[in-house]
Amino acid sequence: MRKPLTAAIGLVLAALSCDVLAITDTETNASIPFSFTSPGARSLGMAGAFVGLADDATAAYTNPAGLTQLRQTEISLEGRHTQFDTPFVDGGTFTEAPFNDAGIGTGHDSSAKTNPSFLSVVFPFERWALALYRHELARYHTEFTNPNALEGDTIFLFPFSAKADLKIVNYGVSAGFKVNDALSLGVGLSRYDFKFDTIAARFDYDNAGNAFPVSAQQQQGDDNGIGWNLGARWSLSESMSLGAIYRRAPRFDYDAAAVLLDPNGAVTASSQFRGVRFDVPDVWGAGLTWRPSDAWLVSFDLDRVRYSQLTDGIQSLFAIQSSTDRLQIPDGTEIHLGTEYTWTDMAHPFSLRGGVWRDPRHSIEFSGTPRSGCTSANAVDCAGDTALAALFSQGRGPETHWSIGAGMAFKNFQVDLAGDFSKAVDTWSLSGVYRF
Repeated sequence: MRKPLTAAIGLVLAALSCDVLAITDTETNASIPFSFTSPGARSLGMAGAFVGLADDATAAYTNPAGLTQLRQTEISLEGRHTQFDTPFVDGGTFTEAPFNDAGIGTGHDSSAKTNPSFLSVVFPFERWALALYRHELARYHTEFTNPNALEGDTIFLFPFSAKADLKIVNYGVSAGFKVNDALSLGVGLSRYDFKFDTIAARFDYDNAGNAFPVSAQQQQGDDNGIGWNLGARWSLSESMSLGAIYRRAPRFDYDAAAVLLDPNGAVTASSQFRGVRFDVPDVWGAGLTWRPSDAWLVSFDLDRVRYSQLTDGIQSLFAIQSSTDRLQIPDGTEIHLGTEYTWTDMAHPFSLRGGVWRDPRHSIEFSGTPRSGCTSANAVDCAGDTALAALFSQGRGPETHWSIGAGMAFKNFQVDLAGDFSKAVDTWSLSGVYRF
């Protein structure tokens, strides 16, 4: 007999209120598109490889130690247009023992955002520099519907419709200090503003083919927190520099709720969760920049992103905590390689840029294989494993990004344009720097 489980939703939800840990197991959390690449069109054109270079106003966020290279007051402004492709489960079938998701369909939602992504002003002094900035770490919207049920041998997962909005904005102050001619250190302190709003509704069909509600899960948050970052930059020689950064982001709290509904839409059971934690991943990074000539530079970055913080202690909206504990995002390593060539002998120097970088998987996945050999004593755990393995089977894997860009410098002004392209995310950036 088929079992419409909690992940579908079918288990009874008791009315309760509790303090919980990390994000929940609703599908709207499956593929949160963080971007930890450096801001600015110049950096984007070089695949975000900027930690070791950090020689313009975007260093306020990327590596504050680089601010000591600036000799004039600078104002930097960037706008970005980003197109997202969000994968989701779109019905189909799967086998339970052994688990096989080959029959599960995949749908895609395409959405786009255009926003002022970065603004900074830098004030240089003799041996140090001060910067103020605003940076959008995440700005995302998705909306999708799966009109088809997902069916296993004994498990039936209801169709669903989902919508999610996420915005994280960082307001910061950074300073760089020149220890000696070779070494600079930097530090930054910032306030992050967080807004999170998602809803997922499950439904079924009556004999006439009309949809009626089964359940709904909602998450809402409006919070702020304090983060900080550290940076260092060494001039190893006239042609080579090395940078290192650590960026500590805050944790935010939000509320979540789940309800069961009768065919008329009335609530028959509910759960309330307060203080759910949204932990923005911390980042360690190192970068090396080499200038073979005055016109040409090559830059390489290696960034370690602690994505596992986001799912550490993940909470179940569906009362299957022992299964939800197996949902995770592994920590990932980003590898960035970029280059820039500048025609320095032109009246207004013109630059071309290009690069490639590897973005690790950072969508939620079910770890291992679902439990088998189910008995009446562990039937809920086994079924919960299988349901979540099926629902989170279509996440976004690691991807390769390609970037290209160009820029032109004038006496007091510089303008840059860049594009970054992958299967799931395309980004266009236009930025300008004014020096006085």
